[in-house]
Amino acid sequence: MYVTDKAEIVIDATPSEIWEYVTDPVHWTASNPEEHYGLEYDTPDNRPREGATFHQREEVAGMYADLHGRFPYIDYPNVAVWTGTAYYPLLRGHVTVRIPEGGTIRLEETEDGTRMSHAVWMDFPNNRRGRFLKWLFTTVLNGKAKLYDHTNKELVFFKDRLEIKAATPTS
Repeated sequence: MYVTDKAEIVIDATPSEIWEYVTDPVHWTASNPEEHYGLEYDTPDNRPREGATFHQREEVAGMYADLHGRFPYIDYPNVAVWTGTAYYPLLRGHVTVRIPEGGTIRLEETEDGTRMSHAVWMDFPNNRRGRFLKWLFTTVLNGKAKLYDHTNKELVFFKDRLEIKAATPTS
């Protein structure tokens, strides 16, 4: 039972410039400092590539998650598809809920710049527990709106940083 959302923004930079900036785990973590607690790729240069795995600690809708994922598909610098499992410790860690999650990051050149989008999904199990968790996430925690806010905040950060960087003269 999916919960999905998508945020997009146009950035005045090339897909390659955006890719190089956003795939730096320091920048990705900084894009949402209230909810990102670190990102590591299992690659020698600590950058994503097809088949690579990653580990990200974050919060979504006020719920801490320990996300372990991989990149099954990357088309540099246009598309990165990630999938994983987020481990949500509940009741002070006495119960851990595992939710499959994933997303597609796209960089598409337009006449106004590059449209960056991040479509994300969470797949709650189709059983009594999963239906309850999905209900809790979407209603009590207002998770769908917070999922969008979380993703959109990242994109706005990238736009602001890349456009400021482009406007700053170099010596």
